[in-house]
Parts: sequence; C-alpha cells; structure tokens
Amino acid sequence: MKRRGFVRLVALPLACACLLPAGSAVAQDKPQPVTVKDPVCGMKIDPAKAKGKTEHKGKTYYFCSDDCKTKFEKDPAQYADKEANPK
Repeated sequence: MKRRGFVRLVALPLACACLLPAGSAVAQDKPQPVTVKDPVCGMKIDPAKAKGKTEHKGKTYYFCSDDCKTKFEKDPAQYADKEANPK
C-alpha cells in the first residue's frame, strides 16, 4: 500500500505537465533576449553582440557593423533624429 501511494504522488505531476501547451514550460524558464535597433540600417541586434557602440547626447547607440557606426559618427544628428521621429 505504501508503495502505491508513492507512485501516485510521482505520476500526478508528470501527468499535469503533459497537459500544458507544447513549449510553455520551456518558454517560462528562458528569458527573452533584449534587442535594440541599429539607428543606421534598422537591423535588430543584441547589445551584447553589437559590433560597435557610441554615445550621443547621453544615449548609447549600438551597431551591427563598423560601417554603420562610422556613418552614424559622421552625422549623428541625422540618425538620432530619424530614430526619435520615425516617419
């Protein structure tokens, strides 16, 4: 009898886990990656993996490539304004 009760306690949580939608248990454990938009080309990138970053008027901008960073640094107001006031 004691063994039978033990099996029920173990089997119950396993049965309940099977009723969850596929992937829901995994999605709750995994934090969603944070992405930012490259102000030059618009590509979404992970700040930790950005090829470059620079500051302009107290805000940090992240870039997908050295080319985008160079373009931004030549005329930061053009890209910073575009990001602040998208059409």
